[in-house]
Amino acid sequence: MSFPGDLSNQGDQAMIELPALEYHLAHGCNLSCQQCSHYSNFHVAGAMPTIEDADANYANWSHRLKPRRFALLGGEPLLNPQLIQHIRLARQHWPDSNLMLVTNGFFLYRFPDLPAVLAKTNCRLEVSQHGTHADYVKRFREVRHLVWRWREKHPEIQIKIRQSHRGWMRQYNVENGKPMPFDSKPNAAFKVCMQKTCTQLVAGGVLAKCPALAYFAQLESKLKLQTLPQWQLFRDYKAITANATDDELRTFIETKAIPQCGLCPSRCTKFVHPNPLQRSALK
Repeated sequence: MSFPGDLSNQGDQAMIELPALEYHLAHGCNLSCQQCSHYSNFHVAGAMPTIEDADANYANWSHRLKPRRFALLGGEPLLNPQLIQHIRLARQHWPDSNLMLVTNGFFLYRFPDLPAVLAKTNCRLEVSQHGTHADYVKRFREVRHLVWRWREKHPEIQIKIRQSHRGWMRQYNVENGKPMPFDSKPNAAFKVCMQKTCTQLVAGGVLAKCPALAYFAQLESKLKLQTLPQWQLFRDYKAITANATDDELRTFIETKAIPQCGLCPSRCTKFVHPNPLQRSALK
């Protein structure tokens, strides 16, 4: 299968390493996990990237960046009907990265060819468990059974079931039914941040420091947060573009706490969200 981009003339420019790079195949999600770090529980707007979109976004950086891990996720990536093509394209652009597909697993049955593609592209499958509510666990048991069958038939595939709910923490406060930021010391917040190495490659081919910053504009539009001055630091954030120099890019990667970190929690406050199968009032 051929893709729109031509990677044969990338040149010999030295690659800049970074721990991880993540790309949304869908912003929407079939679950509603409160305090989601990607705001997917709010079902924010945003078109799913096509193969052409992804190819253009990757081309901005695949000749300059060498992420140790490249993750396809969301939202819920299995909502994207071009999932198989996206995995192949990601491997083409990032041949030396640990490629990973992160999903809640509920729609794995839609892609019977996925195991063979995972094996051929050396793509790890990570299935996240998002809670312990009885109704959810009953449904997730079906996901586990499918994953186990895939393991038996394709022992060469790397498959992991993440116990994501065990590390779930509060990402924002809730006041009058709306998400509100914390008032933290940036260094303290960065120290406990679970997304400190989750650089996001977003629409337009720009890089954002973390999911909270990358998708805030969508959250603000959906919940009409424009009148809340408490979020101003997030509004002021500027993602880095492909026009950045190598020095600017290295500074972006190496910089730890930034002022915007102060709107995130400085303590790991555990949070048990309600049944993720159902939408419910914010807590």
